[in-house]
Amino acid sequence: MAFQQQQQYQQYPPQPYPQQGPPNPYQQQPYAQPYAPQYGQQQYGQPPPQQYGQPQYGQQQYGQPQFGQPAPEYNNHSSQQYLNAPVQVSSDTKFPKQSPWKDVWATILFLITLGGFAVCAYFGISSLSSATNNQPTTQRPNNPNQTAGFRIPGTADIIGILFASVGTGLVLSLIYFLMMQKFAGKLIKITFILSILLTVAAAAFFFATGQFASGIIWLLFAGLYAFCYWGWRSRIPFAKIMLKTVTQITAKYPATLLVGVVGLLVQSAFGALWIATLIGLFQRFENQRTANGVRYVTIVFMIFAFYWVAQVISNTVHVITSGVFATYYFMGTLNGDGTVTVAQRNPTAQSTKRALTTSFGSICFGSLIIALIQTMRALLRQAANENASQGNICGAFLAICAECFLSCIESLLLYFNKYAFAQVAIYGKDFVTAAKATWQLVKSHGIDAIINDNLVGNVLSIGALLIGLITAFVGYLYVQLSPSIPNDTPTFIIIALVAFFIGFSEFSILANVIDSGVTTTFVCLAEDPEALRRTKPQLYDSILHVYPEVAIPH
Repeated sequence: MAFQQQQQYQQYPPQPYPQQGPPNPYQQQPYAQPYAPQYGQQQYGQPPPQQYGQPQYGQQQYGQPQFGQPAPEYNNHSSQQYLNAPVQVSSDTKFPKQSPWKDVWATILFLITLGGFAVCAYFGISSLSSATNNQPTTQRPNNPNQTAGFRIPGTADIIGILFASVGTGLVLSLIYFLMMQKFAGKLIKITFILSILLTVAAAAFFFATGQFASGIIWLLFAGLYAFCYWGWRSRIPFAKIMLKTVTQITAKYPATLLVGVVGLLVQSAFGALWIATLIGLFQRFENQRTANGVRYVTIVFMIFAFYWVAQVISNTVHVITSGVFATYYFMGTLNGDGTVTVAQRNPTAQSTKRALTTSFGSICFGSLIIALIQTMRALLRQAANENASQGNICGAFLAICAECFLSCIESLLLYFNKYAFAQVAIYGKDFVTAAKATWQLVKSHGIDAIINDNLVGNVLSIGALLIGLITAFVGYLYVQLSPSIPNDTPTFIIIALVAFFIGFSEFSILANVIDSGVTTTFVCLAEDPEALRRTKPQLYDSILHVYPEVAIPH
């Protein structure tokens, strides 16, 4: 794919805008609601393979709501302090034509790390191959009753399960995507209420099983989440417009979904290679009686390399998609027929070029910080395990406390990085400069960003969960109806889990693109609302009516 020369966004002086805009095209639509997925607790020891397809939308995972202060009620558009406020225009240059490579040292360090991992992979895979070739062949028992557990289905059944799961996930993802465009407001409300009900159901389950402490905690979560819903109702119209706009841009540039697919495939391939390498290295350590010090350093390096590469892949996809949404925001011009024309050919290719060249060092830098924290958490989990097995309760407690503290820091930095990388995508800043700009944004619009992320995030997380569950049910039905697959519990569970993962991952690709779009659009709106007023006045007036603070400079 040939990359075109980037065009420089030209700044124009702010112009006064009308006190009352044209009729709001979004006003007659139903209003929508939140989002935010999460993952389960990691086990102590080595890190689980991290997949790009697992969404990192908001700062919460499903079932563990985030809480914040209730948002103040807007007095709608009557607030003259908002309508008469001077419009802010960012002085930064968007998509600079000539930009030096940023944070080159981080790129070099990342390439060195990849080289070290390649060496480990060479020795690990070679050891794994030797062990496989030397392993004696075992005969399967003639009596099928002697084999217990899951048996791999035949080739035809495997292909059928894959087609059924992939097809179901694609169709359901498309349907949910169209629903986000047409019924954004209703989805926001429904998914938020579903989150509260599912949290109550979790509390009821713990009470029913006699785990009263856990039940009380989950019940408190449900109450606090319901309180947040009550306080955030006034923000739903803004979240609705953001979700509708981002889904429309995604439909206009489907190449962003292709970027997500490539990211998922690369992440999956690296995860498989990492697991095979680690197994091979353990076998090599045992065969050659490697010193404990060498073992420890190698394993720590492998954990660090896994986390860093996984973060770089995920954040590269985020920066690429963010660049596309920023291009639409700043360069898209509303035509008379209601369509938007972007004065740049193939913005996805242009954004990919920036992300993989001049901005790649900044991506590596921000990812490095997270990877270091994740590595320390993995080591602390292992230390807690070892201390607990040795009866050192005090040492295990301290390790768990330290790991919990780092977990909180990691969550904050992951959220912070999401907005910092949007700055990198828009302005081509180095990571430190982008972080400083993000901190200013947090101080001026932080609560708004958190609430908006949670509202949109709930839509995405519930969507991923529902699509995964329905796809798992399709896998279950396939086993039930297939005459050649045994109808036993292990088979049902394993095939349903595989189908769930396929459906969940398919929607997660779409969800991550939408999440990046919401983040980037919010940053653009907070940094330079005048650009939107000038290029897409109807959308600007719609946002101004439901979010008048957009006109207040920060």
